[in-house]
Amino acid sequence: MFELIRADLDRKMRGFGVRPEDQTFFRKRITPFLEFGTFAVLVYRFVSWAYTVKIPIIRQILITLYLFINVFSMASTGIHIARENKSGPVFVIHNFSGILVLAKEIGHSCTLNQGASIMNVRGVGRATIGNNCYFGAGCKVVGAVTIGDNVVVSVNSVVVTDVPSGATVFGVPARVISREATSAYLKNPVVPVTPAAPAKAGS
Repeated sequence: MFELIRADLDRKMRGFGVRPEDQTFFRKRITPFLEFGTFAVLVYRFVSWAYTVKIPIIRQILITLYLFINVFSMASTGIHIARENKSGPVFVIHNFSGILVLAKEIGHSCTLNQGASIMNVRGVGRATIGNNCYFGAGCKVVGAVTIGDNVVVSVNSVVVTDVPSGATVFGVPARVISREATSAYLKNPVVPVTPAAPAKAGS
């Protein structure tokens, strides 16, 4: 748990202080901890760990504690990250409000912004998210879609079909608009990601 939290916070801190005037201790080391998104991720990491505890009584105490903390987290942040998610290291949420994350699996180095949600569809299933993906503000991923590595889902887009690796998608429903993801967040994954193979001529 602590290694995952350390990786999450390290990426969050690197996301702040990118302007020359922001190169201060407070901006880079303190401000990231004050974001609601950081608190929501910490709550998620805690419950993911709590359910792995083998001692029955302690496990139940931790889970009960989580239930109260999670209610407070949802009420204060507007963010709910379901414990069923299997998320890799470096899971970052910026800002707050209107964020629901319920996926089958989320790879490493993924970032969500305000209002972005990954939602299941009853009877259909949940999304599988690759590594090093960036979800713009207000975007939605719906149902049992598969999103590849190094993907940017643009602001207010709605993804209802699979997205290939290395793509930027935009629109309602989302369509591929570029094969060269440009988000700065995709340049520094915690684990190197193999670039997507170039599309063959005529494909």
